[in-house]
Amino acid sequence: MSQRTELEARIQRGDIRPVPGTRASGAAARAAARQFLMEATLTDTPEAAIRVLRGRPRLSPEPNETIRVRVPSPLLDQARALAQWKGTTVSQLVREALDTAVRDAVGAAGG
Repeated sequence: MSQRTELEARIQRGDIRPVPGTRASGAAARAAARQFLMEATLTDTPEAAIRVLRGRPRLSPEPNETIRVRVPSPLLDQARALAQWKGTTVSQLVREALDTAVRDAVGAAGG
């Protein structure tokens, strides 16, 4: 049983109860929760905290794979500069280049 599952079971059984006088509700509770969320995620707004907690969005509905590619240092430096100039990542540049290469090859093969 995971720690979370065990904790949930203890709460359901009534083994764990709130400390008297610490229950919060209404606007004060919402404000405290927002503040806690922002502090825990090192963000300045609740919206930014939610983005951190959600993590990166999926690239596609299909499962994604990770590949490693060796490239000469000068090429990587150029890719980093290009990515920064375009406001994207090197990973996105590589995905786009691979997608274009595969589409071009399939088109040339008549597929």
